[in-house]
Amino acid sequence: MPTYVLSIKAELENVASLLPLNNVMWKFDIVNASSERKEGVTVCATDELELSGSRGHANFVMKWPGEKHESYIKIVHVKKVTPQYGAEDSGSMKPILGLECRGLEIERWIPGDDFVVESTSGVIFENVDLTENDWADYDERNDESVSITDLEYRIEKH
Repeated sequence: MPTYVLSIKAELENVASLLPLNNVMWKFDIVNASSERKEGVTVCATDELELSGSRGHANFVMKWPGEKHESYIKIVHVKKVTPQYGAEDSGSMKPILGLECRGLEIERWIPGDDFVVESTSGVIFENVDLTENDWADYDERNDESVSITDLEYRIEKH
């Protein structure tokens, strides 16, 4: 099955790390071989759905109209892919998520509000909202602003 990698790039200011929550609801727009689209599907690592006629499972399962087989997305471990985007990654593209797909392709990632940021002083900001591709707050401990700007992503076959 084809494996895809979601990579991100952002400019970090006074941010030590950006990390998705453990139960992050990854949101994607998907398309099948017939160019049918489904927007805003959610995939969560804690959701384990059985695949019909198989012993396997996936994190998102659906059947396109007129198709015989189920299509699915499964969050998978890929070598050298870690979910943390750190200060040392600022300004560069870094893979953060591995996905196995069958019967569909991921067309677009829709960032959400289920990320955690740790500032350079160790202050934790929860439920960081990246829906606008930018986020900013204030670190009172260090008396400085913290921000994530210019968020970009790429989804590539691995």
